[in-house]
Amino acid sequence: MTVLKKLIKRVRANSRVPVAVLSLLFVVAGFALLTQEATRESNSRKSPEMLEFEKSPDTWLANQRNVSELIKAADAGQVATVALANGHPGLVLYTLRNGAKASVTVPGCTVIGCAGTALDKIAERSAAQGFALVGVDVDPRTRSQHLLDLLGAIVSPLIIIATMGIGFFVLMRLQTGVGGAASTLSERPGIKFDDAIGNDEAKAALNRVKAFMSDPSSYVKLGAAAPRGVLLVGPPGTGKTLLAKALAGESKANFIAVDGSYFTATYYGAGVAKVKALFKLARNNAPCVLFIDEVDGIGKRSRGNEGGGAESEMNRIINRVLVEMDGFEAMDNVVVVAATNHENNIDEAMRRPGRFDMLVRLGKPTLPERARLFDLYLGKVTADGSADTAALARMTTGLTPADIANIVNKAASSAAEQGAAKVTSDHVLRAIETQLLGGEISRVKDLLTEGTRVRLAYHEAGHAIIGHWTGAGLVERVTIEPRGQALGVTYMTRGTEDPLYKQNELVSRLAMMLGGREAELLVLDSVSSGASDDLKRASELAIEMVGSLGFSETFGLLSVGGIPKELLGPDIQAAVLREARVLLEQAQATCRTLLSAQRARLDTMAQALLTCEVLQGAELKEMLGEVGRVPVPHVAAIGRDQALALAFTRRV
Repeated sequence: MTVLKKLIKRVRANSRVPVAVLSLLFVVAGFALLTQEATRESNSRKSPEMLEFEKSPDTWLANQRNVSELIKAADAGQVATVALANGHPGLVLYTLRNGAKASVTVPGCTVIGCAGTALDKIAERSAAQGFALVGVDVDPRTRSQHLLDLLGAIVSPLIIIATMGIGFFVLMRLQTGVGGAASTLSERPGIKFDDAIGNDEAKAALNRVKAFMSDPSSYVKLGAAAPRGVLLVGPPGTGKTLLAKALAGESKANFIAVDGSYFTATYYGAGVAKVKALFKLARNNAPCVLFIDEVDGIGKRSRGNEGGGAESEMNRIINRVLVEMDGFEAMDNVVVVAATNHENNIDEAMRRPGRFDMLVRLGKPTLPERARLFDLYLGKVTADGSADTAALARMTTGLTPADIANIVNKAASSAAEQGAAKVTSDHVLRAIETQLLGGEISRVKDLLTEGTRVRLAYHEAGHAIIGHWTGAGLVERVTIEPRGQALGVTYMTRGTEDPLYKQNELVSRLAMMLGGREAELLVLDSVSSGASDDLKRASELAIEMVGSLGFSETFGLLSVGGIPKELLGPDIQAAVLREARVLLEQAQATCRTLLSAQRARLDTMAQALLTCEVLQGAELKEMLGEVGRVPVPHVAAIGRDQALALAFTRRV
């Protein structure tokens, strides 16, 4: 009674409650009355036969018969009533004149109709045989089936909702880094600095980081700030990732690697959560090297109204990375190593002291380092040992370790495609040609006429002979196999990678560039458009020698590049072009003199190229001969006036 009194007091205190309850009761009662009235009106329009079937359909449904029995009974005039179940094609309930009740399911019926089945033209048979035909609303399911379907209708949406919820939860976990690429900690790498060939300056800089990770307590005792962030800067393929792994291997630390795109996420705030989870993982697995590749993906901050929501989220990610790095304790023993190809895209706040304050630059390998790289990668494939790695290194100036690894892999793939037992020197050289010239042997090869092949052979032989006899470089390989945009190539290398070029070396290079055109002119008495690129490069070099390098008699020590633009009048430009032309004509005179003296070697090399298309190794050296063995005119004695005279005579 006490509880009831309290409830009554609460109801009286809040007058809205009884009003809401009474309104709900009125709505429920009205709905029930409306449903009852609708059922009564619907039943009033049905015949007694229909009501009888719908009242207890289980009496008929429990006695299933064959369709043939229904047809026989109908033909014998024993059928009294036939009921077709609405919404269940082919389900028939029927009553015989003796009171027997049964049901059948007629196969072949669809929602469209029962054409071609036992129920075809059932209306005509009803009129002819005198049995009643009605349509009824019955549910053929048993009580247990009805209950299962009801449960299925309730549970199925719940399953879908639960599945979507679980998927959303897993997606959010993945977006925040749990279960992502960084959550599986790599084992401690076994790579050392010696395994990363080249970049000795970078290794020396990283030795400071190694010393800290090996004994952080010594830094703490002296009050020194330990290095926290290292920024590796260098061209693609120079081994930034390998060097980061080597740092972890040398320091006996764990290694976690992600890239800049790892922090991007579909949902707002998930990227910041990824940063937190990543740094927490690194601290839990100290000592640890946390490597962020392509850090410029998150390293550029937008300011003001430069960007929208995506840029604002990126700013928050950058800020969180900086906060995490500032929050390192003295003994956390975690170093963040970031790598980028675009140093200018790194925000200044990321490079202040205490963050990525150690800048380590990586460069492309030198000549000896490229030779060691070829030794390394050829040692990993089944090679026959015929490759001259020193020569290969000379031919691959400017290539990165990744390029060299790709060349060896291409060579091994070509050997496998040809069914060769081992990778030969020729496989490697062809792979270098593919890498440098940008493609396999062109289909243009099948379109070349014999006359064009002869011209190409003499052209490349001219380059090789002039380059060899003027000392422009070492002739490594000559080929007339078209690749990329080149119809033929003469590979010439320097014995060293000295960054300085002497005047006589540049003069020899000018002659070498013109050697192909002059060989065509000497043998075939005509030139072709194939020398257009040679002329372009030779002209650029001659203008550079006169205008910038100080190899000019007209300008002396004056560099045209240092003259203000307003003082560069037509007279100065004409003087530069005039003297550059003189250099080219001197080189042309040198070519003609040498090619005439070496005509026999020129013919021999051209015929060999027409036969085998590629010359290299000892065979090529034998054809070129040794400088000084055969008397050669002293090309240095050819002066400017003589060169001009020779050029003028040829033009006439």
